[in-house]
Amino acid sequence: MEERGSPDGDPARNLEQGPEGPETPIQVVLRVRPMSAAELRRGEQSVLHCSGTRTLQVSPPGGGPDVAFRFGAVLDGASTQDDVFRACGVRRLGELALRGFSCTVFTFGQTGSGKTYTLTGPPPQGEGVPVPPSLAGIMQRTFTWLLDRVQHLDVPVTLHASYLEIYNEQIRDLLSLGAPRPLPVRWNKTRGFYVEQLRVVEFGSLGALMELLQMGLSRRRSSAHTLNQASSRSHALLTLYISHQTPQQMPPVDAGELPAGGKLCFVDLAGSEKVVATGSRGELMLEANSINRSLLALGHCISLLLDPQRKQSHIPFRDSKLTKLLADSLGGHGVTLMVACVSPSAQCLPETLSTLRYASRAQRVTTRPQAPRPPKVKPPQHLETELLQLQEENLHLRSQLGQMDPKASGLSGARAAWAQRNLYGMLQEFMLENERLRKEKKQLQSSRDLAHGEQRILAQQVRELERRLLSACYLQQPGPGPAPPCPCVMVPPLLCHVFGSKAPGDWPLSARPPPWAPPCCPSSAKCSRERSRSEWTQTQVLAEMLTKEKVMPSAPPLPAGPLNASPVLRGGAAVPNLARRLEALRDQIGTSLRRGRSQPPPR
Repeated sequence: MEERGSPDGDPARNLEQGPEGPETPIQVVLRVRPMSAAELRRGEQSVLHCSGTRTLQVSPPGGGPDVAFRFGAVLDGASTQDDVFRACGVRRLGELALRGFSCTVFTFGQTGSGKTYTLTGPPPQGEGVPVPPSLAGIMQRTFTWLLDRVQHLDVPVTLHASYLEIYNEQIRDLLSLGAPRPLPVRWNKTRGFYVEQLRVVEFGSLGALMELLQMGLSRRRSSAHTLNQASSRSHALLTLYISHQTPQQMPPVDAGELPAGGKLCFVDLAGSEKVVATGSRGELMLEANSINRSLLALGHCISLLLDPQRKQSHIPFRDSKLTKLLADSLGGHGVTLMVACVSPSAQCLPETLSTLRYASRAQRVTTRPQAPRPPKVKPPQHLETELLQLQEENLHLRSQLGQMDPKASGLSGARAAWAQRNLYGMLQEFMLENERLRKEKKQLQSSRDLAHGEQRILAQQVRELERRLLSACYLQQPGPGPAPPCPCVMVPPLLCHVFGSKAPGDWPLSARPPPWAPPCCPSSAKCSRERSRSEWTQTQVLAEMLTKEKVMPSAPPLPAGPLNASPVLRGGAAVPNLARRLEALRDQIGTSLRRGRSQPPPR
């Protein structure tokens, strides 16, 4: 024996406890109608057998294998209307609706399987003749319990009701005062799918609600065919809206908008049927096609909700008006109960198996019930009055401030207007200033690099002078060996022969001897001729470095002035140590030369 659709846990217990956790499965209760008199006269046997209170076993005729289905509760043909009401746990759904949840009860099954009888009981025998209490359906029993429960609540509750049908994919208001006309289905983010211009009637007693129910049942489309003499040709939805606010406390809403609060919806689906079995022709066949098409769209949505890979994708609730209105009950934030009705006749076995498989898939669909959000509390009247007084005082103080200092007020207004008009101009000025600062930074970097270059050149000059000073001191040291050179070796020989007897003051600046050089004499020419070529080159380079105007390519010219004055180097302020070292080198060179002249020549 194969079991299908086995839900986890105890469904009956879950029905009484309500939604627990983030997800709640759709609860399914199966009801098997009793065998009719015509079926018994034909000698038909039931193919459905109840095994306990939750398992149904199907025994196909012809010796096929048995198939078992497991649901929240299984009721056989001997069960009464009160047993169905208790097994379905509709009272718990009513409690959830009073707490603000959205709850739905709908019946499903083949035509003639007892769906309308389960919900509303048998049709009235005549106008004004009430249905016996023992035969009252789930809706009448729920109405009686709800009105009694509301009277014992500590807070006032306002009740409204609406009743509509979906006939040939057109929505008609069963409570409208005039002739029924098609109504459009709209959608918005807060309400989801809703019927526009649907009449919502307020009621306060059980009698008034029963009158609304009878009014809708009398205007609902029904016809007779082979399998059912009072077959419903449309899907009917009766909705109760529960609000914990009195009409004086309710915020104003737009015309046709439903009041906020809990909701309890009863859906009586038209039965699926085979045209060949029912013998429908003409208008009945068109009605059957429309019913089957909407039920097929509902089954497709349920199948997609069961697929874990496509549950997060698009669910085609817009394929029919029925799936639009049941979207919140199937995959939204409500609590749903399904009552599946089947026939025990072997003639209806294919439709019975289809209904059982349909119900098994439906009980695996889960919803996410959400607790109602508390309405926005309006601040007390004394707080609103105090707020208005503070606003008026603020305006009064502002006006007084403007009268006391109009110039400052006008100035600030002018500045604000100028800022608004000249934002683009200010941005351009900032860009120009930024560009100017970039250029200035580039120039400063170039100057810095030039100063560093000059400093390196001066350092090279100092090192060269120190090297040549050491060489000159070595040449002037006394001792054995060759005779020291003549003191006039420090002056080029051209100075003695070219200028002749001119005074040193009349010579050009580049040809003047240094202050430490001795006067020229005729004997110096002979000494100069006896000098070696290396000594002459060394003396010439040293003299040029100390006397000529352009000593180095990057060095500035010597100033025209007294000979004993120290030249001022370019960049000397930045490198004072180099200038002092040059002066010290010149003094050392002069001292060394004077010491060499004062010593007697060696023998």
